[in-house]
Amino acid sequence: MEDVVPIVEDLPAEARELVEKLGAQVSKLRQKAQKEIATVQKQADREIEELNDRCRQKVQAQIEKAIADLKPLQVSYAKEGLLDEALAIRDQIKQLKAEQAGAEPDPGTLVGLQGQVGRSFFFEVIGNTDGAIWGTDVYTSDSTLATAAVHAGQVRPGERKVVRVTIVPPLSHFEGSTRNGVTSAPFGPYPGAYRLG
Repeated sequence: MEDVVPIVEDLPAEARELVEKLGAQVSKLRQKAQKEIATVQKQADREIEELNDRCRQKVQAQIEKAIADLKPLQVSYAKEGLLDEALAIRDQIKQLKAEQAGAEPDPGTLVGLQGQVGRSFFFEVIGNTDGAIWGTDVYTSDSTLATAAVHAGQVRPGERKVVRVTIVPPLSHFEGSTRNGVTSAPFGPYPGAYRLG
């Protein structure tokens, strides 16, 4: 390993001792600075992620409001027999849903994300009741997302919707329950977990 402070050959012992002492001090200062930089970087990364999450939530809320405002218009035009207009509104609603907060496709389970505790993600799912799930409110990361979303009341079976998922610290025990036509099983400790909403 290279010296922090280069030492000249044939340096007298007293001078060498001083330079070695300087090298040790410089090394400690650099190590301390690296630790402080790592701490600041982690904090900055957390703050950036929180800002991104807040932005995504606001965008999601605005899109959901626009969709909610468009649906009655679609129904109104359809009742008046203005089918082209109703279809155009329906297509616009579909487009808004597709754009919704940059949602990613359904990953099936969230095992691949279980190490990202505290982060939130948006996924477009089609609710189903066939997948295996463990937990209530908080689900094991290997629980089928589209089924957990139905169990949690976020989406109906067969409905396509964007859901928000937050990776949370795992529990020592996951409670089972029956909700919205879906039964989740209990489970002991598991290394990953998430919640919806």
